[in-house]
Amino acid sequence: MNISSQRGFKGIDERALLANGIERAVEMRNLYITPAGALKKRPSTVAEFSFDSPVDGLLACSLFGKSIVAVASGGHLYIADADDSTPFVQVGDIGSGECLLFCFGGRLYIKTKSYYGRYDGETVSEVEGYIPTVATSCAPDGSGTLLEQVNLICTKRRQLFSCDGQSVLYRLAERGIESLVSVRLDGVDYEGRYAFDPANDAVSFELPPAEGLNNLEIIYKMKDSESDRARILDCTDLMLFGGNSDGRAFLWGNAGYPNYRFHSDLANGVPSVEYFPVNGFTVIGSDAITCIVQQYDRQLIFTERAAYYSYCELKTDALGNVVSSFPVFSLNGSKGCLIATSGCVIDNRPVTLCDDGLNLWESTSVINEKNATCFSSPVCESIANYDPSDAHLLDFQSRRELWFISRGLAVIYNYGINAFYIYDGFGGTHYDTFGDRLYYSSGSGVYSFSYSDSELCTSDCIWKSGSLLHSHESGRCDVVSIEADVFIQGELDVSFEISDGVNSRLRRIRLNESDPCFRRISFRPSLKRTLPFSITVRINGGGQVSIHGMTVKTKEKERSSRYGLL
Repeated sequence: MNISSQRGFKGIDERALLANGIERAVEMRNLYITPAGALKKRPSTVAEFSFDSPVDGLLACSLFGKSIVAVASGGHLYIADADDSTPFVQVGDIGSGECLLFCFGGRLYIKTKSYYGRYDGETVSEVEGYIPTVATSCAPDGSGTLLEQVNLICTKRRQLFSCDGQSVLYRLAERGIESLVSVRLDGVDYEGRYAFDPANDAVSFELPPAEGLNNLEIIYKMKDSESDRARILDCTDLMLFGGNSDGRAFLWGNAGYPNYRFHSDLANGVPSVEYFPVNGFTVIGSDAITCIVQQYDRQLIFTERAAYYSYCELKTDALGNVVSSFPVFSLNGSKGCLIATSGCVIDNRPVTLCDDGLNLWESTSVINEKNATCFSSPVCESIANYDPSDAHLLDFQSRRELWFISRGLAVIYNYGINAFYIYDGFGGTHYDTFGDRLYYSSGSGVYSFSYSDSELCTSDCIWKSGSLLHSHESGRCDVVSIEADVFIQGELDVSFEISDGVNSRLRRIRLNESDPCFRRISFRPSLKRTLPFSITVRINGGGQVSIHGMTVKTKEKERSSRYGLL
């Protein structure tokens, strides 16, 4: 008698076509592995809300002292309180089209290709952009000290003059100015008479402004430049990265500037995502950037076939100002990230998709060196069928699960117990996780998934072993029995099928337990003289079930010299 007893399943391994045990499956759907090693039926997804138009953006976060879910749909912004399951409430109008939502400085920012706005918990308003001081300590002829770069998302500029008490004509720093916005002397609106001279880009005063140091402020407006603003608004991906204590937003994914990384800067010494300097960019290689992630104090920047790293470096400019720069260095010339994604890090180790599968980027003993190691071989077939246009990587941190989603399939790596499993029915366009819940959108609907939900998946749950080799000398055996220790609650059907590819036996069991309980299910298949065989378990219905152990007993079938049979 040969007995295979398993008291701790280890997920799916699509390579295990021939096996001596049943700890790993070659096919597994809608079942997950618990920390104790049991097979358990996954919960169902929950429909949270259906909008009138397709969802353009989604974000789940903690903001305004509570947990919220923000959704962009049909040119409107909707907010729901995630803690008390309140319905979504429309809070303002935004631009239509694909939308990027992110939090910064206690506000929610909304970016589409035609609109950049913010929500402060009360109202939605369009971001005008920080007005930079382009020059300071200027003489009436316009000469002075250059200070801040112009802002790509704002056409206004500020210039400070030190009046001499005699001049009535003050030339501005730029040419082609459209109009004046304001004139202030000693911090208050100038009350005297003045006029803008567009031919000379100057302001003429009827009486000389009083003498002072940087006492005259002139704000002027340049002609709108859609191409400048589009450098930022056409970016599709964003990450927040702290250089020392200064937070900045880094953007990429602009089809017109595919290998550019743009970043925000300090506005009057304060971190701001409303100031994007004209020179606040880095050109990285020649290929499009697909992903940027943070690892400790480093940025890892990926194209499809290469990887780079960057960090914050403090420098002193020609004027003696200490400024932050973000130099870029080569990291790997053969591996990168094949899909455009916002990046993913598990246990401080970046994850990317490469030609050989999912890779972990781990530090070596050499500073600034990292090895990219494939860890997804057990699910290589499922990952190989991904669609780059709808592939997503995300970290469900509260469950210690890495999700790779494409073509409606979620390939999940539980890095807490080192096990893979697969769910179906997860086709979506936007994903985010917050706390113990995963949110995603599909069409005009928003859905959530949580292991704490009581509603269970009604899709087929499948677990299939590899072909079992029980080390009988003759190569054939009789399958005597299969026993499974299960925990059940509710009503469901469980079927066990034993097959060697030629012959098979099937046993269906109807279970209905109103109170949760443990049961041992036994099946005597009477499968004789079988070759290596596989076991398939299917579970249907709305009840809960978890399989804590399985035992397979076989009996060697000796050679028969009389009949010439094995």
